[in-house]
Amino acid sequence: MDKKDISNLFARYHAGEPLSKEEKLWLDSFYLHKAKETGHKLDAVDLHKNLSKVESSIREKTFKRKSIWFRKPQYGIAAAVIIFVLSASLYFYRANNLANNHVQQRILFENITAGTENAVLELANGEQFILDGSASLSVANGNILVGSRRINLQDQGIISTAWNTLRTPNGGQFKVILADSSTVWLNAGSQLRYPTQFGDNYREVELIGEAYFEVSHNPKKPFRVKAKDQQIEVLGTGFNISAYPNNVTRTTLVHGKVRVDQKNIGHGYSVTLKPGEQATSVQSGLQHKAADVDQITAWKNGVFSFKKSSLQAITTELERWYNVEFVFENKSIPSKQITGEISRNVNLYDIVEMLSYFEIDCKIEGRTVYLDVKK
Repeated sequence: MDKKDISNLFARYHAGEPLSKEEKLWLDSFYLHKAKETGHKLDAVDLHKNLSKVESSIREKTFKRKSIWFRKPQYGIAAAVIIFVLSASLYFYRANNLANNHVQQRILFENITAGTENAVLELANGEQFILDGSASLSVANGNILVGSRRINLQDQGIISTAWNTLRTPNGGQFKVILADSSTVWLNAGSQLRYPTQFGDNYREVELIGEAYFEVSHNPKKPFRVKAKDQQIEVLGTGFNISAYPNNVTRTTLVHGKVRVDQKNIGHGYSVTLKPGEQATSVQSGLQHKAADVDQITAWKNGVFSFKKSSLQAITTELERWYNVEFVFENKSIPSKQITGEISRNVNLYDIVEMLSYFEIDCKIEGRTVYLDVKK
């Protein structure tokens, strides 16, 4: 075989075409030789650079097998070739399996796509509507508008002050415009309860999960948000609330002014926030401190933003957006800190590539991702 023949052989192999026994021997010999030489990934460039070494290797191994099996040439030479081919094929099989496994893992990760605009709206009578990115959701004159469809609640026997529930699943987010023109962006795995029309004295909604509020100014009718551990009262402002189950509740003020009251605390502890400040519920009350507003509200703008964030916190966020589960196979990983930004529109493989820069190895089975330290 000359270089042209070998190059053609390599191309046919990558195209998945069947090879003869002789061609397989050449190919296996090359991989076996290069594995011993470097241990690195093999490619066509290596093939062309090492043809002479491959030929020498084949001659040497064939000669040695002949001398060992000289007394029984009819079987000995054949056995030598078989042993050589089997040993080479064994390595090639393993190397090929590793390569195939990498390709398969990449495909599996790429198939886990980013979350989308989707939610479920449930009316007070239990009727549900599936919402996606092609539909908008708003309230006007006691009616609910889903895209171009107007839902007249009175026709369905539902009073205008009855509460609706908007739910976003893991892998979904959605925006709703309330009756007072306030806008709420609901993050993945969250729930917002709100009336079609607000009462006369105040405007009130209930939140589980995370949402960003842009509240219309109305000093005569305060706006209240009831979350897991907090109640927030505003006149007109922009703020973010994170109140997921099993996580601490945080309210971060972007602009305006809000008062945050700690629920379930006997002495009724409260703080008033200024822009750029955050109130976090802790066992003793409310922790009041400055906050990185851009990072906290990055999700609303389509970005993951991490600044010395623990991998535990990062994967919790990723689980909600990609609807997957992360499992740590090394106890040192959860506390590992990462700083960086990446679009929320990428598939999971791009996230895995980012993690690899921080020496984190990932593998996936179904919708479970296993994390380990790179060996």
